[in-house]
Amino acid sequence: MKHILTVAGLLAFSIPYACQGLSPRVITIALLILLFSYIMLLPSLRTMIATLADNPLLTLLMMYIAASCLWAEQEQSSSMLMVLKFLAFSTFGLYFVTHYTAQGCIRLLVITLSILSVLNLLAVVLAPSFAIHAGVEHTGLWKGISGHKNTLGTLSLLSFVSHVISFFKGKHKALHVGFILLNALLLIKCQSTTSLVLTSSLFAFILFILLFKGIRSVALRGFFISTSGLLVLLGLVFAFTFGDAIAAEFGKTTTLTGRTEIWQGIAGAIQSHYWFGHGYGSYWAVRPSIYAGGIRFDLTSSHSGFRDLWIDVGLTGLLATIALVTITLFKFRIGKADMYTWLTAMVFFLFIVINNITDSRFLNSLSIYWIIFMVIVIKVQERHRLTVAEKTNSAALSISPLH
Repeated sequence: MKHILTVAGLLAFSIPYACQGLSPRVITIALLILLFSYIMLLPSLRTMIATLADNPLLTLLMMYIAASCLWAEQEQSSSMLMVLKFLAFSTFGLYFVTHYTAQGCIRLLVITLSILSVLNLLAVVLAPSFAIHAGVEHTGLWKGISGHKNTLGTLSLLSFVSHVISFFKGKHKALHVGFILLNALLLIKCQSTTSLVLTSSLFAFILFILLFKGIRSVALRGFFISTSGLLVLLGLVFAFTFGDAIAAEFGKTTTLTGRTEIWQGIAGAIQSHYWFGHGYGSYWAVRPSIYAGGIRFDLTSSHSGFRDLWIDVGLTGLLATIALVTITLFKFRIGKADMYTWLTAMVFFLFIVINNITDSRFLNSLSIYWIIFMVIVIKVQERHRLTVAEKTNSAALSISPLH
């Protein structure tokens, strides 16, 4: 039953209908999940406190985000509800990470993403008027139950790469091939350019790691790394040289579909609250408008998770997040023990970091992205601490006198 309720919570935080906005429905769901998390955490309060103490930067960042309601510009009740939502999914993340191993967390995340893939396909088949974009923008593109083609693309991306890794693991290959094909279909039909590019890049990264781990010779490993690095460098040079032509071929522009114009439009909002931001969710609550090319855009995000963070909690919160990302990446290890679990975690983490450069998939979006971020940061730190302790014990034993 605990597993079912956990997956139900993860699903709720992955569907806009259940977690976006401040409607009575969303607040009720947040309160129910907060109550469930509190009940589950209560018997293991010491474990939770130890986890928070072992991750001081993450803990301070969460406290800082929650405290930002004190200087938020929107009405106090709305700010408090935003913080309530943040506490709900952060508390659920703490429950999730303290009650499951890294392997258990990844397994339940993959199950959740797989269920979402099936639900998105069913929505398109059974309720096309709801699940397919209509009107002026994105007409005919799939959005499923995810509410937008780009959201469908990112969730399908995560499901796709997780099943690719599971396929190479060697168990239930037919099942994983089915989900790979399903998510490939969703990615093609939603036509999210960012998701398609990231899927290709992360797929190449997966192949690189698996091939690298399979090479025993140090010399061959060095040759493989240098060759791969050269190919990446050539690819970047090609992209920068022919970027305009490539973008035009796919009906895109180097403004990243208007993103650079949006970033210019919100520059003033960043400058006016440079260090501490407008308060979590406050700036976006009034749907600010900018004008680009004579067209008015009503914004719900900046199309960049890091810029969203800067607007919400200022440069202080942004720098803390960047420091947390950097520290976690340095501590990441994909060893032989449970390699596929940690490879999946690495791919998920890279997705969050890279995708939030040009898309909003962090705090100002579905809550599942923040939960994934929390889980990986905490589990990497937990593994790092155990590794350091094992090395210290081994060193102590090696120098202890013989009797």
